[in-house]
Amino acid sequence: MPSPIVSMLVLLAGILVSGCRETPTAHAEPHVPPQMSAPRPAPTPGERTREPLSLIPEFPRAAGGPFPFGAQDLSVWQARIPRIEEVEIGSSLDGSKQRALFYDPGRPEPRPLLVALHSWSENYLQSIGIPYGIFAERNGWVLIHPDHRGPYRSPASTASELAQRDVLDAIDYAKRRARVDPTRIYLVGYSGSAMTSLVLAGRHPEIWAGVVSWVPIYDLVDWYGWLRSNQPDRHYAHEVAAACGGAPRPGTPAADECRRRSPRSHLQAARGRVNVYLGVGIWDQLVPPDHALRAFNDLAAPADRVPVEDIGRITKTRSIPETLGAPEARPLYEAAKAKVVFERTSERATVVVFQGGHDVIYNAGLSWLSSQQRTVLP
Repeated sequence: MPSPIVSMLVLLAGILVSGCRETPTAHAEPHVPPQMSAPRPAPTPGERTREPLSLIPEFPRAAGGPFPFGAQDLSVWQARIPRIEEVEIGSSLDGSKQRALFYDPGRPEPRPLLVALHSWSENYLQSIGIPYGIFAERNGWVLIHPDHRGPYRSPASTASELAQRDVLDAIDYAKRRARVDPTRIYLVGYSGSAMTSLVLAGRHPEIWAGVVSWVPIYDLVDWYGWLRSNQPDRHYAHEVAAACGGAPRPGTPAADECRRRSPRSHLQAARGRVNVYLGVGIWDQLVPPDHALRAFNDLAAPADRVPVEDIGRITKTRSIPETLGAPEARPLYEAAKAKVVFERTSERATVVVFQGGHDVIYNAGLSWLSSQQRTVLP
């Protein structure tokens, strides 16, 4: 039988080893416990009493390119979330069959619904959405991952009337198949679909308990011009033109069409009515940070808006003016190695600028969503 001194030394060695483990990144998936407690965020107008929440610490961050799951395929999703299904949903506008991924936890009581949208170049099988499925399974949430007309390169996609309706039809489908709490319907988008999420926030504010928008496009016309000047060899500008019926130069019908599909034309209707969380990497080279900041200004009280000259400086220098102040440390961003450099909340909106690029910080968005609830139904 070991002596008390030996036992104490073994115990201390175990503590030291466990304290030296690195935080896992999105591209390294070590075994982690399924539970990760979310820190309590600052209270918001839609805040509710929170139930225990299991985050996904093994997926703190997604950074643009390929995610380490393999092909965009149903089998890849089902390897992680065995009960997820591929379903077809009839469009209430044109009658076409639109595909989606759907997960029902099978709980008898009403559960939150997470509506997760794929990004600009992908479809409903995009593997960057898999962490949302894992989160839904761990927490007993309902998940719907609709196609909303696939990649953003045609008039039928790219936040079109058809694509927006597909998202609403997907919600109706989830309500028919599962027990959904109508006060806890959440929407999350990334890049192109972050744009769509903000359009839906403005056009249908009566639905959402919370909307999370990672690296959103605020104005397709402005983004087209920026792409032509800064990334002329990439495919995005051509796809904007294909969606809007031509190059959206000022004064053209294509420019009018692009504006109709942009949050710029709709987001102010969500001010004070929808809880919205905007996140953007300060080094984002695909969608500059001014898009998220301008979106925030549409949602904020006049006194809280980020000055136009500061937005211009942030986009030009990729630094935060000292006059904007220093933010508090945010552990979920720190765990993702994406330190917050600017944060502001006004009305029901929060914007966060972090050290990163065209990224998703999964746990920060999911933790925030979990505390939101619609308190007034139409």
